[in-house]
Amino acid sequence: MFLILVGLVVVLGLVALVVQGARHLVGRGGGGPDDGSGVRRFFQYFLLFGLLIIVGIGLSSLLGRLLEGPGLVSEDDPALARAITFSVIGIPLYLALAVWSRRRILEDADERWSLGWALYSVIAPLPALTVAMFALYDILEWAFRADRYDATATARLIVWGGLWLAHWLVARPLASQTPAQIHLALGSAIGLGTAVSGLIALLGTAIETLVGAGDGLVVGSGRDLARAGAALATGALVWALYWSWTFARERPTPFWFGYVLPIGVGGGLVTAVAAGATVLHDVLVWFLGDSLRFDAARHFSAAPTAVSAVVVGFLVWWYHRQVLESAESEERTEVRRIYEYLMAAIGLLSAAGGMATVLVAVVEALTGSGAIEVGSASAINTLLAAITLLAVGAPLWWVFWTRIQRAVAADPPEEAGSTTRRIYLLLLFGVGGVVAVIALLVGVFVLIEDLLEGRFGSETWRSMRFALALLVTTGAIAAYHWAVYGQDREAVPAQDRLGPRHILLIGDADDEMARSLARATRSRVELWPRTDGVARPWDLAELVEAVGASESKAVTVISGPGGLQVIGIDRD
Repeated sequence: MFLILVGLVVVLGLVALVVQGARHLVGRGGGGPDDGSGVRRFFQYFLLFGLLIIVGIGLSSLLGRLLEGPGLVSEDDPALARAITFSVIGIPLYLALAVWSRRRILEDADERWSLGWALYSVIAPLPALTVAMFALYDILEWAFRADRYDATATARLIVWGGLWLAHWLVARPLASQTPAQIHLALGSAIGLGTAVSGLIALLGTAIETLVGAGDGLVVGSGRDLARAGAALATGALVWALYWSWTFARERPTPFWFGYVLPIGVGGGLVTAVAAGATVLHDVLVWFLGDSLRFDAARHFSAAPTAVSAVVVGFLVWWYHRQVLESAESEERTEVRRIYEYLMAAIGLLSAAGGMATVLVAVVEALTGSGAIEVGSASAINTLLAAITLLAVGAPLWWVFWTRIQRAVAADPPEEAGSTTRRIYLLLLFGVGGVVAVIALLVGVFVLIEDLLEGRFGSETWRSMRFALALLVTTGAIAAYHWAVYGQDREAVPAQDRLGPRHILLIGDADDEMARSLARATRSRVELWPRTDGVARPWDLAELVEAVGASESKAVTVISGPGGLQVIGIDRD
């Protein structure tokens, strides 16, 4: 293990040297000579992170032995020796290096914005948070009478929780905005995932007990309820701290939306849709399909958890959708577009899976095969699964896609020319086209192989059923979205870009003006507010004229008492 760690350090060190050397050769290190600060920071924060883990393991092990009572010292106890070594050596080294690093960050602005400190401030608190969460879960299990008391869990909570709290109070305020927000987004996701899983298990177990599958809601018989409650309480506490009390109150940024959109809105909807499809499939199989001679209790054994997942997933989706709406302006923004295209994509993928399964079933029926070999389900059950996916995914896609198309019809230049729409259309065309080509190759290979061996027949078509289903489904998706993309290009002819490709505004904090300038020039615009109070309010016509006169690919526009100053810059 030691040799592996040494080898890892050496490899990472060589990578750091190569990167630092490359930066020096291309002159990215600033105006002065390279002093090797990048390599020093790499080893400094890598060592700081390693010492953090060592201190946590050593202290929690020692404290756990103390809380367990007599028997702290025993003969031939390597675990105790390791704990003492880690504590005696690790604590002073970690404190010394942490104090020195903090002083460097406070005294040197470059240190605060360095990659080493950014990675440490994002990653280092997460192991402490995770271990503390597991420890809190164990303690709550005991408090809810689902398990016996574990003194080591208390020790882990005290030590690792203390290490996490120290980083939260001391290190987090020293981090720059981007690492701080990445850490908040990760912590929010961890808390939300834990709380959601606990709530689903809690509601599912309660439903199962209430309908008679359990022993009743009696103290001593609800061990599963207690475990689910412990997970819910642990996750809710972390989520409330990271999200409700901290991240939700900050100004929306890309990382803020990175949590709300794919994790909150998308994750909640996917959970609800997948669970809803499970429930619907079980119901259809029970009434129309082959229940494999199971009784109702056994057939619907997963239904309580699935119903709970539908409810919880919908609540998660609804809450984050409300948060998203509160952060949006009244006009149609790119955030709203991302949300609608994300929902349409989820529905389309579900419907595509259902359609592909239907085509497989059709080929099976035409070739006279007895059953579709999907697990142990019969042909009718597989067909019902396809119908379920279509019944769930197609309406979802239709609702959001028709909403999107109405917006395009109302404002073709704005909507058809949006970045989100083009990425969505080209991504589906590209992915669908690639899958279709691969399916075509596989299908043709099977066909030619059987022709050359003289055994072409119904079995050949059956062997090609998955390739044919994917070819038809993904090919149709790719063709449709390419046609839509072509219609967009006809409705919105390509326009010459007015001005540079990248514009950096330094002046009045007017986000709406920055968005208007981006739409008018079809450029990427970034706004940095001035804090000295001398910036004049932006004027869109003046800005467009100023940047349009520049021949540079990227410009910086500074607003001051004397007007606008346009400076060409090189971003390469």
